[in-house]
Amino acid sequence: MWSKALTFFLVVLILLIPIEVSGQEIENLEGQVTALGLNEKAPFAGILLDNVAASKMIADKKYAALQLELELRKEFAKEFAEKKMAFDLLSADHTSLLKTHEELMKVKNAQVDDLNKFIKDEMGPDYSSLWFAGGVLAGIALSVAIFFAAVEIKN
Repeated sequence: MWSKALTFFLVVLILLIPIEVSGQEIENLEGQVTALGLNEKAPFAGILLDNVAASKMIADKKYAALQLELELRKEFAKEFAEKKMAFDLLSADHTSLLKTHEELMKVKNAQVDDLNKFIKDEMGPDYSSLWFAGGVLAGIALSVAIFFAAVEIKN
C-alpha cells in the first residue's frame, strides 16, 4: 500500500515540478579557428578547428547546397510560369485569329457566290446581234415602205 502511495506521490511531483533543461544554442556559439605555423605544436601547417566550428562549417555547407537548390527551383518555377502564361496568351491569340479568319472566309465565299450569280444573270443569252439585225431589217423595210408610199402619193 505504501509503495502505491509513494508511486502516486512521485508521479504527481514529476508532473507538477517543472524540469529545467540546460542547453546551448548553436547560433550563439562561435567556433574557434586557430591558424598554426610550421614550427608550432602541430606537425603540419594548416588551420585547426574545434568541434563547434567544424560542425558549423559542415552544416553551413549542407544548407548552402539546399538553399541553392531551393532558389534554383524557385527561379525555374517562376520562369516556367511566365513562359506558360506567354504560351497561353499566344494560344488564345492564335485561336481568336483562326476564328476571325474562318468568319472572314465565310463572308468572302458568300460574296463570291453572290457575284457569280450576278454575272450568270448578266451573261445570259446575248441578243445584241439579233437586235442589230432586226434594226437593220426594220430600217430597210421602213425605207422601202416610205419610198413605196412616196411613189404612190405621186401617182
